Amino acid sequence: SSRYAFVLDKFNRVVQIEAVGLSDGRVRTKRGVSFGSTFGTLINRYNAPDGYEISGTNMVVRYLTRDRVAFRMQKVDAKKPHVVTGIVVAAGR
Repeated sequence: SSRYAFVLDKFNRVVQIEAVGLSDGRVRTKRGVSFGSTFGTLINRYNAPDGYEISGTNMVVRYLTRDRVAFRMQKVDAKKPHVVTGIVVAAGR
């Protein structure tokens, strides 16, 4: 299952949507990245990121310039790579 958060502007328009979870087949970007996808999958689907931040076992990978999407990744198993646990999509103009 997953949870959703919506950010609204002062005119009550949705400007950002975030989905958080470990597994939910309904949550998927237009390039096929979903919960559980690895960093390698992100690189294959989106190429090099605009930027990233690492903090302990958490990582945020940003593709904001062209695709307006960012991924939160966590190391949920010490013996496995980071996986996507959050997808943030920003509204376009």
